[in-house]
Amino acid sequence: MTDRPLRNTRRTFLASSALGALSAVATGATAAATDETVEPTTTVECSTVSVDDWGSAVSARAVFDDGSVVTVGEGRPETFGAPGRVIESVTFADLDGNEWTVANDAPDCDAGGKSVTFTDSRATVRPGQFLEMDTYPGELISQVDLHFVDGTSQEKVHLDGPESPDGITGVYRGTGEHAGTVVEAIEIFHDLGYVSHYVRNPAAEQYLLGKATPQERLVEVMGATEGAVDYEFTVEGAVRAVTLSDRRGASPGGNDAISTSGDTTTVTGTTGNPGYSDVYAVDGAITDFTQTGGDGDYLLREAEWRIVEDTAPATDLLAVVATEEGEVPYELTVDGTVRPIGNAGPKRSTSGNDEVTDNGDGTVTVSGFTGNTGYGDTYAVTGDVTDFTRTGGSAAFRIDYNGRERTPEELVDQH
Repeated sequence: MTDRPLRNTRRTFLASSALGALSAVATGATAAATDETVEPTTTVECSTVSVDDWGSAVSARAVFDDGSVVTVGEGRPETFGAPGRVIESVTFADLDGNEWTVANDAPDCDAGGKSVTFTDSRATVRPGQFLEMDTYPGELISQVDLHFVDGTSQEKVHLDGPESPDGITGVYRGTGEHAGTVVEAIEIFHDLGYVSHYVRNPAAEQYLLGKATPQERLVEVMGATEGAVDYEFTVEGAVRAVTLSDRRGASPGGNDAISTSGDTTTVTGTTGNPGYSDVYAVDGAITDFTQTGGDGDYLLREAEWRIVEDTAPATDLLAVVATEEGEVPYELTVDGTVRPIGNAGPKRSTSGNDEVTDNGDGTVTVSGFTGNTGYGDTYAVTGDVTDFTRTGGSAAFRIDYNGRERTPEELVDQH
C-alpha cells in the first residue's frame, strides 16, 4: 500500500487492482489464519466503510469510482469514507504484508449529497467529510494541497500553521500563479489516525483524457517515476507532434512515430522519468492507449495550453456559469466558429435554449440562457470573442475561459 493516493485511476494503474475481491462483508470470526493473523470484520455501504473489528489490519485504503481515495494510516476508526462518492473497494493491510480487499457489491447505490464539492477552479470542504472522527480537524494538525490539471500543486494549509477555530473546512482555490486554474483534486491529511482524503473534481474530466467531442487539443504522455515508458495509442483523426520545451515534446523520426491509415492515426513512442514527456496535438477521439513496455509509471493527460506557435487555429473552451439563483440571458459574437458542448456534465452542458447563428460574414452569434447557482453553458470556440453582452436577468455570473475566470471585458480585450 502506498503512502500517497494515486493521482488518477484513469491515468495510473492501481496497485491494488490485481487483488482478489472478497464479498461485501468479511467476517473475522471465521477468517482466523495461522498465528495471530485475523481478517478484519467490515461492511461496505455505498460511500462508507464500517469496521466492527480491524483484526490484524493496521491500515486501509478505500478507492472510489471517481478516482478519489481515502487512506487510513493508523488509529483504526469505526467508520471512514467520502459522503456522496461511491466506493469501488477497500483494502486492509497488516504489518506482515497481508492484505484483504472488500468490494462494493452495490455500485449503483445512491451515495447522497457530497461533503466536498467543486466548481472548475474551487473546492469546498464541509465537516461531514471526516467520518473517521467525531469533529473535524484543525489547521494545526492538518495539511491541505490543491492539485491542478496542468500537473502543478499548491499547498494551502501546513501542519504547523496557525490554529483556526473553523478547522480546515471552507473554500479553497488557487492563488498567485495558480489563480483561476482548474482544480483536479484536493488532498487533505490530518495526523489523527494519519488519514488522507484525496478527492477528485469531476469538472476536471473535460480537461483531461476522455472528451467525447473531437477537437484539437494537446495530449501529453509524462513520466511519473524513474524508468522508461513505451506506449501506443490510436486516434480517430489527425495527430501532429508538438514541442513545448526541451523536456516536453515528441520526436518523430527519433523514438516517436506517427502513422496514418485512412481516418485513423496510430502513435508509438518512448518517454520516462519525472518531468519528461511527449506532447501531441490530437484532432479526434482517443480510442485506445496501451503501455507496451518499460517499468516506469506515467500520466496521460490533456494539457490546458493554447497552441500559439502553430498556424492551425486553436479551440478554446468557454463556459457561462451562474453564481447565484436567478436568470442569466446573454449574447456573444465570435470571429470564427462556435460549437455547443452537450456532454460537459448535467450542470454545464448547452441545451435547447442556446442557439448559434452563422452571420454569413465569418462571424457567429450565440444567444444563450442559463441560471441558478453552478449551472451554465459550455462552448468550443475557434476564433476571437469580439463581444459579450448580458441581455437580461439580474443573477450574478462568471465566464470560464480555458479554466480561468474572465469578466466580459477581459474576455473581449484578451485578443
